[in-house]
Amino acid sequence: MSIMTIIPTCLWFLLVSSFTCANKADVYCLRDIYSQVKDPNRYLTSWVFGNTTSGYICNFSGVTCWHDDENRVLSIKLSGFGLEGEFPSGIMYCTGLVDLDLSRNNFYGALPSNMVSLVPFLTTLDLSYNQFSGEIPASLSNIKFLNILMLQHNQLTGQLPPELASLPRLYKFSVADNQLTGPIPRFNGTTMSIGPENFANNEGLCGRPMDACVDPEEEMIRLGKMGAAVGAALLAPVGAFLDWFSFNSRKKKKQGDTRHRSLIFHIGD
Repeated sequence: MSIMTIIPTCLWFLLVSSFTCANKADVYCLRDIYSQVKDPNRYLTSWVFGNTTSGYICNFSGVTCWHDDENRVLSIKLSGFGLEGEFPSGIMYCTGLVDLDLSRNNFYGALPSNMVSLVPFLTTLDLSYNQFSGEIPASLSNIKFLNILMLQHNQLTGQLPPELASLPRLYKFSVADNQLTGPIPRFNGTTMSIGPENFANNEGLCGRPMDACVDPEEEMIRLGKMGAAVGAALLAPVGAFLDWFSFNSRKKKKQGDTRHRSLIFHIGD
């Protein structure tokens, strides 16, 4: 066999092997997700593993493949399935995943700090209407293809990572109905329309498009002035009463002295 024949054969073998490994990884990805979540409403009953047919996982509920005859996952959309558990780390094995929607479930716990390692090529990430808690991982800002990031209606705390404003393709974003604090990053207004509704019901958030942030020292000065004004308002009646009492006391004392001197003069006469 000539070298010109061997090289194409080797390349074809490597290509087929890589696709086979990728397909196996995607099957393992879904199997791992299935084992990590609770499915009380039995929406995942179609997730039956063990089939050797190419593309069989493409018929799973909520799963879309790049091609119907290939076990390579394009998107996972499980919105409203009533699933329970922590963020499924097995999702990292779906290496071609670009769309992940876990909204309106009962997922809880902290979001993984290494999100970019788990889902590096996502364009859409929707985790809204769950019970995720803790801080928003700054590593989300390294998922450079993100167009949509929806985190509203969770129990997320801490500050918004300023790095999120550097996402170049982001045009839809919400963190409303959480427990976030601190300043809102300066998002690109030319690519994304930002309004108060994107940040609503986070009492500690400030900055455009919400109320302006207040410097802590200025706030202390403002509170000090307010306290002084309130104190003055409360003490004013007390001061007036003391002045009146002092005046009356002096007046009565003066009247008493006058009567006393008159009495002495009268006795002397």
